[in-house]
Amino acid sequence: MKAIRKIYDKLPYKTRVFIRSLFPDELKRWYAHQKTDIYLISYPKCGRTWLRLMIGKAICEHYQLEENESNLFINWSKKVHPEVPFIRVIHEDRPMLKLPEELRFTKETYDNKKIIFLVRDPRDVIVSSYFEMNKRAKLFGKNPYEKRSPFFDGNIKEIIDQKQGGFDTIIQYYNIWAKNRHIPAGFLLVKYEDMRADPTQQLRRVIDFIGLPQIDSQTLAIAVEFASFDHMRDMEKQGKYSSGMLNPENISDKESYKTRRGKIQGYYDYFNDIEIAQLNQKMLSLDDFFGYII
Repeated sequence: MKAIRKIYDKLPYKTRVFIRSLFPDELKRWYAHQKTDIYLISYPKCGRTWLRLMIGKAICEHYQLEENESNLFINWSKKVHPEVPFIRVIHEDRPMLKLPEELRFTKETYDNKKIIFLVRDPRDVIVSSYFEMNKRAKLFGKNPYEKRSPFFDGNIKEIIDQKQGGFDTIIQYYNIWAKNRHIPAGFLLVKYEDMRADPTQQLRRVIDFIGLPQIDSQTLAIAVEFASFDHMRDMEKQGKYSSGMLNPENISDKESYKTRRGKIQGYYDYFNDIEIAQLNQKMLSLDDFFGYII
């Protein structure tokens, strides 16, 4: 397999694209899974872009890799260095497009993988999800592989009871992973709120879990500074990256930015006391593993 991969990697880009087009999607997904050592998984709007940029920058800085979009955002097609495990960043199971009962309830496919599971207070996630679905979903056009759209045209109050990708789906998704956390070869829980409190310490935990303790504290500090909210917002304003991953839908509308606010307990700014009580009632079913206090 490795010998075939070496030959494939030396082929011209267009030839590789053509070869890939000959294989069914299921086979390509199977192959991608086989070569993956570590998955960075989260529900959308938990700070995944921030974390992946810190990881990518730390690895680029330590191993003196080219700081292109692929390397910085960990969109790798192959290993970037012999010492670095192959990492994939995914919204596993595409939960934002599903009803709670449609989610996969077992994670046995990850039994020989390591999982970095990033979470954020669901009450903040639902606010950020609203603005992502309401203002940014159209940025990426129609996905030919999806039967459903992530676009939501209602108001922010209505999203509390939204069935597809709503609050109940977030809670269910978290709970499923809490119950399955013993299945992967390794499982690391990272909380957005802890990253805000001490990003360097949390990045240290992640880098060590990946298996790269040789990356020193100075390099981590550089990565944290590079991925700071202000710097990410500046890069987004400049349209520095072509994928659309870090681009606003409307440069004059702050609510349409990927780096929108990043505020902890920002949900208080969008919901009234009755609505917050409704969210808190739903929070009672969240697994205690995550430690979110109502």
